[in-house]
Amino acid sequence: MNKLLKIYSVLTSFGMLLVLLMGAIVTKTGSGEGCGNSWPLCYGQVLPTAPELETIIEYSHRVVSAALGFMVIILAIWTWKKIGRVRETKFLAFMSVFLIVFQGLLGAAAVVWGQSDTVLAAHFGISLASFASVVLLTVLVFEHSRMPEGYVPSIPKRIRVQIYLLTTYVYVVVYTGALVRHTGSSMACSTWPLCNGYLIPPLSGQVAVQFFHRVAAAIAFLWLLSLVIQALKIFKEEKVVYWSFIISFLLILSQVTTGALIIITELNMFIALAHGLFIAGLFTVLTYLIMLSLRNK
Repeated sequence: MNKLLKIYSVLTSFGMLLVLLMGAIVTKTGSGEGCGNSWPLCYGQVLPTAPELETIIEYSHRVVSAALGFMVIILAIWTWKKIGRVRETKFLAFMSVFLIVFQGLLGAAAVVWGQSDTVLAAHFGISLASFASVVLLTVLVFEHSRMPEGYVPSIPKRIRVQIYLLTTYVYVVVYTGALVRHTGSSMACSTWPLCNGYLIPPLSGQVAVQFFHRVAAAIAFLWLLSLVIQALKIFKEEKVVYWSFIISFLLILSQVTTGALIIITELNMFIALAHGLFIAGLFTVLTYLIMLSLRNK
């Protein structure tokens, strides 16, 4: 039964990643109105006839999201019953269901009534948190088979505080990045690392949105680099924490690199999807470090 739960949790995690990437494709291709303002039907139909590409993209996203919604609910109930005594399980089970339902309702509201760019950007943030909660549930499933009481590393308070603050800040940076996409500001700064040839460009409209995201991302990179340098000195014997910090740095380095390549390649779709993939991985690793840090209390 535990082996089956492991397989199911991994499949659900990959499914959530697929939902995240499909949502990014909807945004990148401008397919958000591919089913008109009809929800949950598509142009009033269960299965749209003679659909255009935008309709296929939007409809596929809806179908996969709905399927994953049911999978997450099953995973939450299953983990609650099997490993509910593990301290984080019930909270993560509840959050995984709450977030995916909220994510779906927010997406439905955007279709039916239309939403501002800020709300649409928030939708990606909710999707990211939903993905992270499912992955952490999966981690608990595997962790429980090896150490029923959970892995409790020794993390100094000053490092724990930085982990909490940095993760919160990275979530804000994610929001600014989503705002760049939803306001059509991705190429407002057409050069990198300078913005249209300026170190600090005239800050107005889409240029301001793009530039502030760049600055926020640079601060996140430097902050994480500083934290990783500290961690590599402290956690030589705590291999899980040690490698979590290394992976987080590799992910943010990849995130910055793909961010630059998006500009250089003028919005290459695959690079843009990789950009979303890396931030999903980074946020999930940071939330895992939060989970480990909270065990020190």
